[in-house]
Amino acid sequence: MLKQPKLQPSALTNKYELTWDFEIQVDGVDIVVPKYFRYDGASIPAVAWQITFTPFHPDIMMPALVHDWLFYNHQVDREQADDFLYQLLRQNRVDNLRANMIWGAVRAGGHFFWDNDEEDKEFLRKLYRLVKNRPNINRYHFPQEIVNTA
Repeated sequence: MLKQPKLQPSALTNKYELTWDFEIQVDGVDIVVPKYFRYDGASIPAVAWQITFTPFHPDIMMPALVHDWLFYNHQVDREQADDFLYQLLRQNRVDNLRANMIWGAVRAGGHFFWDNDEEDKEFLRKLYRLVKNRPNINRYHFPQEIVNTA
C-alpha cells in the first residue's frame, strides 16, 4: 500500500481535512495537496457500494484525495487526472475490475465537475489564504485566477 494522507474528520462539513501536506509523484508529475484541503472521499453512489467501495474506504481515500485536488487545481488535464486515479487505485491494492469500474464512472461523469463553480473558487481562495505564506506555495499549483483574487 502506498503512503497514506493524514486526515481528520470534520463533522460540521461531513468531509475529511488534510492535517499535513500530502506529496506524491505519479508518472513523473509531482503533486502536493495542501494541508487544510477538505474533500468528501470518493464520489461513489450508494447503489454502487456493494460492488466497489463506500466513499471513505481506506483503499480509495488517498487516490480520491489526489484526484479531487487535481480537479480543483487543474495541474494536469482531466484525462490525465482520471488516469492518475486509476494508477493510484491499482498501486493502493484495488483490484483491476473495481479500479476499472471507478475509472469508467469518473470518465463518464467527471466532465460535470471539472470546471470550478463559484463555490469551488471560494473554497480555493480560502485555502490559498491559509497556505500562501508557506515556503512551498508554488508546489500546490493553485490556479492563477485564485492567486490573483485571493
